[in-house]
Formats: sequence, structure tokens, C-alpha cells
Amino acid sequence: MQTDKYSGLAETYDYMLFENTERENFFVKIFDQYNVKSVLDCACGTGKDVLFFNSLGYNAAGSDISDSMLAVAQKKINENGLKIPLFKADYQFLENTFTGKFDAIVCLSNAINDTEADVTKALNSMKNVLTDRGIIIFDQGQTDMSMQNPSYYSLEVNDRDFSRLFTMDYKKDIMTIKIFDFIHAESLSDFKMNEFKFKIRLYDDWEKILAAANLHGDYYGNWDSTLYDKHSSKRLIVTARKK
Repeated sequence: MQTDKYSGLAETYDYMLFENTERENFFVKIFDQYNVKSVLDCACGTGKDVLFFNSLGYNAAGSDISDSMLAVAQKKINENGLKIPLFKADYQFLENTFTGKFDAIVCLSNAINDTEADVTKALNSMKNVLTDRGIIIFDQGQTDMSMQNPSYYSLEVNDRDFSRLFTMDYKKDIMTIKIFDFIHAESLSDFKMNEFKFKIRLYDDWEKILAAANLHGDYYGNWDSTLYDKHSSKRLIVTARKK
């Protein structure tokens, strides 16, 4: 049985999620462009984006492979008095769970690059539950520019009660991220470390992968919808559609 590698992180995951108006506007613009009515977040985690998409009036659903992440997402949905469907599903085999098709499928925050997943299998599975004129959106923090001088640590959160530090190690095309959580509240003191591995894929890699999956891609360099530039972009966002 596959272990839930997010079990030690799910309850505190949202501590590093912040409001980003540009990011929200990006989805509104893209969804309007492709006349999106239904959207599946196939690596929904704790459900923040599913709740956001639902708030905009889209027919939203979420899926994830992690029971602990889904439990947090379900709790948030219940607390808001909503009925948003959640499913336990591996994004490499979405057709085993979903019989209908979605106008948009999102796979965000580097989830597409999990080393335990086959990216070609994942994209083909997303296509299988995507409408003919639908859109797939995924993103990552690794860019051609940033990998010229990669970061080795990042202090993500540092407040009175909680601190979160990322450390990054690079071996060939694999990035290992260790997440160190320090809880130093008056009533509780604790320390946790979680480790995750991601495949490093840049613009040229995605061009080849999308071509092999018979997908056409547009590339953005940030949530402000600027086009991707190998020399300056700090984020890589891909919108892909069937050819």
C-alpha cells in the first residue's frame, strides 16, 4: 500500500499559502478565454484553489492521492457550508475515477513534476477527461533563468508561533526539497521535517513532452500573463490544449 507522504504536512500546509490577486486574475482571464464552466484540480491538496474556483461560480471538483490532504480540504468545504466533490485519485489514472469531462484541468505548485509520476501518462490521463476545446494548466517555480543560479534555501514563513524553512539540493535533473517546520507557540513546541523530490523540467523539456502528448502549449513567465522568457522569467506556467 502506498504511504501518504503528506501526512506530516497536511495540517500546516496552508501556512505558506498567501493571497495573490495576479494569480487569481490569471485564472479568471484564461477560464473566460476558453469558456470554462467546469474545472478539476487534480492535485488539489488542502483545497484552497477548489474553494476559489467554486467561489467564482465554476462547477469545481478536486482530487488528490493524499488522504490527509483531502481530509483537510473536506473540513474546509464543510466549514464553509459547501458541497464540492472531492475524490481520491492518482492524476495518472483520472479516467478510472471520472466518467465525465472537464473544460479545465489544473495541476499546480509543481505537482506535475513529482518524481513518482510518469508525466506522459499523467498528461494523457488529463486529456482523457478533458473536453475537446478544454485547457490544462500547470506551473512550477523552476525556470531557465533561476536554474542558472539555483536557490539552496528559502524561509517561507517566520512568525511568532511558526517558522518554515525550505532547503533545496540538486543532483542532475532531480531537486530534493526538505521542509523544516518549527512550532514555537507558547502552548506547543515541536519540529517536523518532510522531504519531497521533483524532476527539473525547463522550457525545452516541456516543448518535447507536450509534442509527444499531442498537446499545444502556451508559456507564461508569471501570473501577470507575461510571456515566458528564458533569460528573465521567475515562474513557468503552461497552458496546454489538444491539437
